[in-house]
Amino acid sequence: TLTINTIATDDILNAAEVGNPLTISGSSTAEAGQTVTVTLNGVTYSGTVQADGSWSVSVPTADLSNLTASQYTVSASVSDKAGNPASATHGLAVDLTVPVLTINTVSGDDIINAAEHGQALVISGSSTGGEAGDVITVTLNSKTYTTTLDASGNWSVGVPLSDVTALGSGPQTITATITDAAGNSDDASRTVTVNLTAPTIGINTIASDDVINATEKGADLQITGTSNQPAGTTITVTLNGQNYTATTDSSGNWSATVPASAVSALGEANYTVTASVTDTAGNSNSASHNVLVNSALPAVTINAVATDDIINAAEAGNAQTISGQVTGAAAGDTVTVTLGGNTYTATVQANLSWSVSVPAADIQALGNGNLTVNASVTNGVGNTGSGSRDITIDANLPGLRVDTVAGDDVINSIEHNQALVITGSSTGLTAGTALTVVINNVTYAATVLADGTWSLGVPAADVSNWPAGTVDITVSGTNSAGTTSTITHPVTVDLTAVAITINALSGDDVINAVEKGETLVVSGSTSGVEAGQTVTVTFGGKNYTTTVEANGSWTVNVPPADLAALPDGAGNVQASVSNINGNSAQADRAYSVDATAPLVTINTIASDDILNVSEAGAGITISGTTTAQAGQTLTVTLNNNTYQTTVQADGTWSVNVPAADLSGLTASSYTVTATVSDKAGNPASADHALAVDVTAPDLTINTVAGDDIINAIEHGQALVVRGTSTGAAAGDVVTVNLNGKNYTTTLDASGNWTVGIPAADVTALATGSQTITASLSDRAGNSDSTTHDVTVDLSGPTLTINTVSDDDIINSTEKTQDL
Repeated sequence: TLTINTIATDDILNAAEVGNPLTISGSSTAEAGQTVTVTLNGVTYSGTVQADGSWSVSVPTADLSNLTASQYTVSASVSDKAGNPASATHGLAVDLTVPVLTINTVSGDDIINAAEHGQALVISGSSTGGEAGDVITVTLNSKTYTTTLDASGNWSVGVPLSDVTALGSGPQTITATITDAAGNSDDASRTVTVNLTAPTIGINTIASDDVINATEKGADLQITGTSNQPAGTTITVTLNGQNYTATTDSSGNWSATVPASAVSALGEANYTVTASVTDTAGNSNSASHNVLVNSALPAVTINAVATDDIINAAEAGNAQTISGQVTGAAAGDTVTVTLGGNTYTATVQANLSWSVSVPAADIQALGNGNLTVNASVTNGVGNTGSGSRDITIDANLPGLRVDTVAGDDVINSIEHNQALVITGSSTGLTAGTALTVVINNVTYAATVLADGTWSLGVPAADVSNWPAGTVDITVSGTNSAGTTSTITHPVTVDLTAVAITINALSGDDVINAVEKGETLVVSGSTSGVEAGQTVTVTFGGKNYTTTVEANGSWTVNVPPADLAALPDGAGNVQASVSNINGNSAQADRAYSVDATAPLVTINTIASDDILNVSEAGAGITISGTTTAQAGQTLTVTLNNNTYQTTVQADGTWSVNVPAADLSGLTASSYTVTATVSDKAGNPASADHALAVDVTAPDLTINTVAGDDIINAIEHGQALVVRGTSTGAAAGDVVTVNLNGKNYTTTLDASGNWTVGIPAADVTALATGSQTITASLSDRAGNSDSTTHDVTVDLSGPTLTINTVSDDDIINSTEKTQDL
């Protein structure tokens, strides 16, 4: 007899083994010293039977390098000293393809930031030249994780939270190794950086004193600060629920602008300004800063002048005291008093009173007529309040007065481009008296008429040159006695750009199905507009009116009945307002109605909606499609764990579920749920069933031919190979391989299986050892395989007859005796 041992430990020759001489060995019952001839790939090698019946030959590397096919047969033959021959064959597989292993980018950027440092980590990659089921070993921070290659050449392992948090700051090397069934191997490494350092950020003093006063409330607000991040880093500033962005300069400084419309919408309260920054590693930090909005104006009252607000001749000959009180201001604040173009100042006392003295000469210069005393005060936060009181001088003095200009002593932006007529009156001046009028450094002439009135025209070109703010009109004239009277009349040039804004409708300018059935609040803010002014809103072809609040805001409600008539699609809302001086503004804002919910689907999971043990150990990808917009967040839930992803431009989505999470799936069936909302806020969800079968079958092969030996008689007959399996189901397919041929059968209800090997195939079996391989994959894809060796022994027993009767002659004596 002659046998060939397993070659290269597993009957598979890999790339490493091809680089070294190969020993082929076996045993024989031929006598010691007999020559064994071995043939591989047409090349013959000779060995000698040893005293213990063993033999071996060495195949040099030069011959091994010529093995290019995937399967070879090794043949061995020997003859005993009597010349009786024996032979054996043995299959040898050749796999010289070395798999190539790669590791994908980790955490999206090969940086593990502080947030990721507190989460489980998925490490994934791919391999070419490997086969499904090849084992991959991943090492990180001296800990090892194993997985297998899937059918697409991909792999992934889950690193538990506790192992991730144990990673120290700085570079960490990930090493991955793959070894295929032939023993060919490759490894790859990838360096990731653990960066747990948060960026720094600070906010500077706001509005110079962290108080937004009435003036500042009507203007853009600059919020500034510093950060240690490089130029171009985005800073997000949040105030009153609104976000504003800024970028750092080369020195780390940043500045964000809050528009006047947003500032004017702030109420009288403390607000927290938050600034946040994220570095390139994904670490975030934020800072907060408090700011007070105090736009309440102080009030000034003026007491009666000269006890009855009339200055007579006797009182005009003496200085007069003008006094009053303030609220909303403090002791030490300054009160400014104007009378007939003259200005006087006083200091607020501890009891909040104030007073100024007007010299007799100033009173006499003003002359007879009506006058208005104006007083104003600015408090500690910069807010200014004012008050006025009408008085009369009746002292037999010549006097001049200026009538109200432009109807309200205010020149608005429209009137600023028009010609203007200024009129007034006089007492104690005769008809024809020449008057001199000075406005904005331009001198005009006027004449007193018979009824004491006077007037002049100011060209539009001159009016358009008047600067914004207070412009004084000064009129002077002299009576026949040579007494000169002068009066100054201030007017306000209001060129304030009135502004109105409309806030986002429903928070995002999209009205979804839920919002369409509710009252819609349309709101906004104004600047340069007084409280109580009317705002007109046009929405969906209807007009709605409201008034401006004290803080500049406005609101109207659109009832659900009006919203119900709105079709899906784009729309536009308009708002308009005018201030009391006639300056107007309007705003438009686009919106859309989207009351249609998106669709979401979940693709088949793990190719068959059944999770097997191999897939559970490698992690799975759950994917699908949706009609929600690209960039929307989609949440997948499996076994109470949630995973988030974003919708891609083509409507697809996918999440990776790590092996660590799948190991917790113990039931036989689970529901996978995917939820998403479109940009309008309309929600959608889908469920998908996932079966779990992580029980690998166990396959066995029974003894063949009663003794695992195929003798000469059995060699000419059909052969039955039987076995059993546990952990599989009736109908699962068993594939049996013998001598390069496959035979299939199925499990019965008891877990038994049987295949028949035709007589022709049995007869083709060569003498010696033959390996039967059986493999099984259940419906979930769990698989097992086993081998069983049988011996083909065709040598018959030997029989000899000894010499009969010592000499092969039966004599007469022996003839009468038993033989």
